[in-house]
Amino acid sequence: MTRNLKSVKESLSRVAMFQSLGESDLEAMAGVARQITAERGELIVSQGSDGGSLYIVVRGQIRVYLSDEAGKEMILGLEGPGAIFGEIAVLDGEPRSASVAAMERTDLLMIEGREFRRLLESHAELSLGVIAALAGMIRKLTDATQGLALQSAYRRLVARLYERAVEEDGQTVVPERLTHQLLADMIGCSREMVSRIMSDLAKGGYIRTEGKRWIIARKLPADY
Repeated sequence: MTRNLKSVKESLSRVAMFQSLGESDLEAMAGVARQITAERGELIVSQGSDGGSLYIVVRGQIRVYLSDEAGKEMILGLEGPGAIFGEIAVLDGEPRSASVAAMERTDLLMIEGREFRRLLESHAELSLGVIAALAGMIRKLTDATQGLALQSAYRRLVARLYERAVEEDGQTVVPERLTHQLLADMIGCSREMVSRIMSDLAKGGYIRTEGKRWIIARKLPADY
């Protein structure tokens, strides 16, 4: 196996949807994957366009979002290595349900829809993995919809901060200082609301900035 094919196979094995695949199935996937790069800000797929291929993030970060005719955006998620997108349009033949853009220079694997469908027909484990992954996505979307309908903007913001937080040296750290506008687009409220909440949390000693990251110094209050 060439070094390049081995690298592609390793990238595919990090995708939750493909983690149950055996060596031969991963090799079959790697054989039809093409490596591409998207520059920062580049639109990779557009909402409403034809879904001819699916993509896997190898390195970098993407923004998945919806937009209306006025240009207002609702961010569905920020994803990094191991994320997959475009598979739903490939499977059902319908237009893309969301847009995806690169947040930074991003390396991707692209698999054409006809090749992916052919692999599904001949690899039972891959088909089962896709079904399980799609079921997980439905649960996640259900939770997100419930949050938008029933939770306050403050609770949605706190949930997003904890969702992106990691533990480092005994501290709870949000490793990327997302802009207030980006956070607002992620939780469906105004930038002014996010700025006010973040300012109050900082004044209360709950959160502080450190370089390009946030430190959650104390457990965030349940309500605002």
